[in-house]
Amino acid sequence: MVHVSSVDWPDEEERFEVVYEVYSIRHRHRIRIKTRVPENDCYVDSMTDIWKGADFMEREVFDMMGIRFRNHPDLRRILMPDDYPEGYPLRKDFPLQGKGWRETFNFLNDPS
Repeated sequence: MVHVSSVDWPDEEERFEVVYEVYSIRHRHRIRIKTRVPENDCYVDSMTDIWKGADFMEREVFDMMGIRFRNHPDLRRILMPDDYPEGYPLRKDFPLQGKGWRETFNFLNDPS
């Protein structure tokens, strides 16, 4: 398993795409596996029973895009706080400036 990623196509009926990249060292072959899911049924079968290395990568896709993986051994947030209520930051409908919580940060070396 090289990596797991996702793509957000907000204007498409099947809005999300999950992309798995696998590589055979022995045969020097790469395979890209893609699947699409709609926003209202955002589930994909986990590949962790085949590739244990997909564990953390699927968790990252879940955390950033909200795509859930059936039969994943430990599907929980990996980058964002567990209680993060704002949604999924890599979706294209997530505001570029966040959802207002940045105004409450105390920045270092802020002259104001």
